[in-house]
Parts: sequence; structure tokens; C-alpha cells
Amino acid sequence: MVFIDEKIVDDKAADEVVVDEVVVDDKAADEVVVDEVVEEEKVDVDMNFLLQNRVHYGRKTKTRFSESFIYKVHPRGFFLIDLTITIEKLKSAAKFMANYKPEKILICSAREYAVNGINKMCDLTGMSPKAGRFLPGTLTNHILKGYQQADLILVVDHNYDSQAVQEAVKMKIPVISFVDTNSFPSLVDFTIPANSKGRVSLAALFWSLTVLYLREKNILASVSYTHLTLPTNREV
Repeated sequence: MVFIDEKIVDDKAADEVVVDEVVVDDKAADEVVVDEVVEEEKVDVDMNFLLQNRVHYGRKTKTRFSESFIYKVHPRGFFLIDLTITIEKLKSAAKFMANYKPEKILICSAREYAVNGINKMCDLTGMSPKAGRFLPGTLTNHILKGYQQADLILVVDHNYDSQAVQEAVKMKIPVISFVDTNSFPSLVDFTIPANSKGRVSLAALFWSLTVLYLREKNILASVSYTHLTLPTNREV
């Protein structure tokens, strides 16, 4: 016996109510599940995706350089990045990187939140990872055990990863870097305005750049959607 609208009904009536409200036939249930799964996998490098992953969140300070890609101030006091510029720069960076041999592109950062993104991007593209501390001489000292040759480097934060940037400049290696609203990247050749400090944001940036790069190399179709797994917002 069950209670519905404060009235007792018999088991048969209760079963009918449950059938009407909950149970669907197997074919319909399968269709519902398939639709949900397909929808979850339809992820692309666009404004909505970057917004959801807080790529537009800047800092509470700005520079003259960053004024060109700041579009407003968040009510909590930090600056917001214009994602139309971010998307344009991501696409340009991918096109630029596609001109180099992947094994000669070094992706490096000492930021903890960047490690997984760097390793995953390098697994998928064939680029060379250098996550963690960047030892002095990595690009300049040929006798160093960890010495690496590179024709292009990508760093997460040109300030935080200054050792890598300085050595690249010394060796005349072009530098690509994500730049936040507090950036003044005088030694960087190519900048990508973005939130370079958040776990979710960095995951989204590395995923976006990977997809765009693979499209430039004709490994991914330009109209394809790609499945991805990002950290939850609670992990930011």
C-alpha cells in the first residue's frame, strides 16, 4: 500500500501510477541515454566552453599591456578577459606551432596545475614535455644531463617560468606564453590572454590548443567534436 495525495490506494493502483510516471520501454530508455551521452561529448573550442571553465577570469591587477584584452571588471573586483581575443590567439598559436616539428616544440611550466595538461598534450601531439622545475642550462648547457634542444617553447606563465623564457631568448628560440591581466611579457614572441592560474582553466587551455593544433595538422576534422574530461569546479 502507498500514500498518494494523502489517500490510500491499493497495490494495483499504485503500480499503475508508478508505470505512468517512471517506467518507459527499453527502446525509449536506450534512446534517452544515447541522447544524453552524445550531448556530453559535443564539446568544441568556443566562447561557451571557455566561459564554463573560467578562462576569462583575470586578476585584481592590470598592466598597460593587458588593457587591450580586458573588457570589464567582475563584481568581486578582478578583471575579465575578452575571450574573442583568446580564441583568435589560440587558433593563431596552433597554426604557428604546426609549422614546427612536434618533437622540437618544448612545453614547460613549474606550475603544479599545468603538469597533467602538459603531459596529455604531449602524448597526443608528439611534443616534448618539461613539467616541474626548469633546471638552469636545460636549453643552453650541452653537457647538462637534462639538456634539451628546441625550436619553439610554450610556457604557462612567462613570469613563473622565467628561467625557461630567459634561456629561450638567449638561444633565439621563439616563446609562446599564456598571459594574465597582470602580465607585461617583454620577452615573449606570441601571447595568449587567459587565466593561467586555475586548474580547470589550464586544463581547458591545453585541451583547446591540442584540438586546434591537431586540426591544423589534419589529424582531427575541423568540424569534429571531441570528448574530454576536466576537473570539477570544486578542484579549482
